[in-house]
Amino acid sequence: MNTPYITKNGEITTKAQLISEIEQLLNVIPASHTTLSPAVMDTLSCVDLENVRDNLLQKSNDVIAQNKQWLLGLVNE
Repeated sequence: MNTPYITKNGEITTKAQLISEIEQLLNVIPASHTTLSPAVMDTLSCVDLENVRDNLLQKSNDVIAQNKQWLLGLVNE
């Protein structure tokens, strides 16, 4: 799990770091807490974990953009 892996963006990481990032992204909402099973997550390849992380980051960015639009709409009213 600690073997270095280079992402498609050139970032040097490990499976353990990717799993930790995924868990952190899932726990952004304080009302719910997610704990991932290291044994289950270890069965995924680094490429799969990278894709999961990138998709969660994209969804997070989409939510931020929507909230920004909503807040700017309040200012203009």
